[in-house]
Amino acid sequence: MELRKTSLLFGKIISVDGSKITIKAETLKNKDGKDTLHAEVGAFINCGGYHGDTICTITRVLIQEIERKGSVEENKLVEAAIVGSVDVEGKFTRGVSKLPTINCESYFLSGEQVNQFLGINVDSSGDKQDGESKKFFKVGKRSMQGAGDAYLNLDKLLGRHVAIVGTTGSGKSSTVARIAQSILENYPLPRLIFFDIHNEYKNAFSEQWANKSNCIAWENFSLPYWFLDLDEFISIYYPEAGGTQKMYLKEIIEGLKKESYNGSDQEKVSVDSPIFFDIEALIEKIKEKRDKETADSKKDPFNKMILKIQSIHNDSRFSFLKREAENKISLASYFTELLGLNDKSQRFITVLDLSGLPAEVRTICVGVLARLCFDYRYWDMDPENLPLCLILEEAHTYIPEDTSSKYSLCLERVEKIAKEGRKYGISLIVVTQRPSNISSTVLSQCGTFITLRLTNDLDQNKIKRLLPDLLGDQADILSSLRDGEALITGDAMTLPGKVRFDPPSPKPKSNDVRYHKSWVDGPPPGYSVEDITRWWTIRERNEQKVEHS
Repeated sequence: MELRKTSLLFGKIISVDGSKITIKAETLKNKDGKDTLHAEVGAFINCGGYHGDTICTITRVLIQEIERKGSVEENKLVEAAIVGSVDVEGKFTRGVSKLPTINCESYFLSGEQVNQFLGINVDSSGDKQDGESKKFFKVGKRSMQGAGDAYLNLDKLLGRHVAIVGTTGSGKSSTVARIAQSILENYPLPRLIFFDIHNEYKNAFSEQWANKSNCIAWENFSLPYWFLDLDEFISIYYPEAGGTQKMYLKEIIEGLKKESYNGSDQEKVSVDSPIFFDIEALIEKIKEKRDKETADSKKDPFNKMILKIQSIHNDSRFSFLKREAENKISLASYFTELLGLNDKSQRFITVLDLSGLPAEVRTICVGVLARLCFDYRYWDMDPENLPLCLILEEAHTYIPEDTSSKYSLCLERVEKIAKEGRKYGISLIVVTQRPSNISSTVLSQCGTFITLRLTNDLDQNKIKRLLPDLLGDQADILSSLRDGEALITGDAMTLPGKVRFDPPSPKPKSNDVRYHKSWVDGPPPGYSVEDITRWWTIRERNEQKVEHS
């Protein structure tokens, strides 16, 4: 692989200062076949000499004017940061054993050259050729002129978690959808689970992806109450429970689960075992304990417990907890459906519409789902049997940087995955518009950051602190990135920089509202206030899309 093309020679080093070098350029652009490569911030160059090939990224370009004998000379100067080197076998490694020397020649690098020394070998049609290249999948193009296609390393992207951050309208949902679609396109048997808080992604996995995806609408979503551990059950059904009441609930639920269990090792069943029990039987057992008391003051705690549990159990907003009670769905059947492992029709991405979760228990339910997925991977002894990836949309709404008790259960579950998930084959894609408000524990465990446009100072500063120094002034462009353009840093992209993501096809249902069109054309035919208020009243949406011309 030739990294020192004479046609791409543009200058010589005049200063070396640790990891920073300065080049006096003869030209600020060179032609490579059809592409013209420019000395622009973020572009990659090679400072090659007897010491070897040193890969750098341009951090600053300037013209220095010098007066000499009545005339003005212009020095074209290019400043660059060292990111790594290429060894004799043509393999890129971070860091260098020898720094380049003064007068060392500098060359522009094309996208093809960069991808080759990164181990991404593709033919002219874009198809990968060898087994090692299968780790990489294409997501878009590097933003610099002639810098080529951008690929992410799947193992490092998901093996060490990833954060996707960006202001509303920056193209965050489209970026998430494009990454998931690219994974479906390049890998035959992935396992992705979307926690879709606003019901955006069903549309993104229709059409050509329909036979690979399992989009579970809110009307069909189920989180059986008998899968909850004791803390989760109490948090939903009776959050005001005191120590004594918790003890009673533990004793009764454990007894009911043991009665329901048909195996020989009944003594090993605990209150946290995911075994069906009848919640009506639980209420009856509490009544029996109440009736044994003679004083009204001792009966009151039991009455409060009964009223609270009954009110939640009978509340239509919480019907998702008992939707599978009639057939007493087992944990095995639930995960077979959740992971798309049905023999007749396997599905590789599951989109859970969580938009109908009652606000007061949303964080708890997300925590329960995360814990169930973690426990499933924990009890599978080989992390490579069926690695999972959880995509946490609008993560700041349920795992914030907040010590309030209402978030504690969900934070504990998700932070455990962030810290330990790598060992068990479960990964997180954390998606948020407010990185400054999200759990620092979760964010600090992310190995890759995909940062779209950020306009808030607090968000920018939090992300800048996590970005490597070699990016230089590139970190200052976060507020001016285009829609769908991101600064990618970390493990999944060995050479950090700006990337323009390919648009997803089809797109998620998150496009900006076309006010100008709606306020010119008016409501579509068939628009009915009666229908809307009826759906509102019975809390059941009509998912049929109204076609707008």
